[in-house]
Amino acid sequence: MDKGYDAEGLHELVREDLKAYSLIPVRDRKRKRIGGRYRRELSREFDERTYHRRNLIEMAFSVLKRRFGESLKARKYRYQVKEIKIKILIYNLDRWINRKMLVVLIEEFYRAQNTHSVAIEVSIVFYL
Repeated sequence: MDKGYDAEGLHELVREDLKAYSLIPVRDRKRKRIGGRYRRELSREFDERTYHRRNLIEMAFSVLKRRFGESLKARKYRYQVKEIKIKILIYNLDRWINRKMLVVLIEEFYRAQNTHSVAIEVSIVFYL
């Protein structure tokens, strides 16, 4: 969330009702005093690095929506949750397989490059 969502009520909802950590940056105000318990706490110990990692989550959601569509086929909540979990599982498997294939391709490339250089060295030896 960005500074537009900086309100004590939202911090309270996230912390107390959802039992989560609110990472909403506190807006800069003309007055020095920051109102609200959670807003004061966040202004003292706000972690910029963690906040700026939110783009990873947004990117993952974007990829999931582009790859699998923005809507769910299931009608019941229970099956919607299962559908989302399956989509995430398929996405993670696809990433894992692509990474493994990339590693294999890189290894094959360097293996072929090394055998090629050995062949060049051998041919140089024969010409001498």
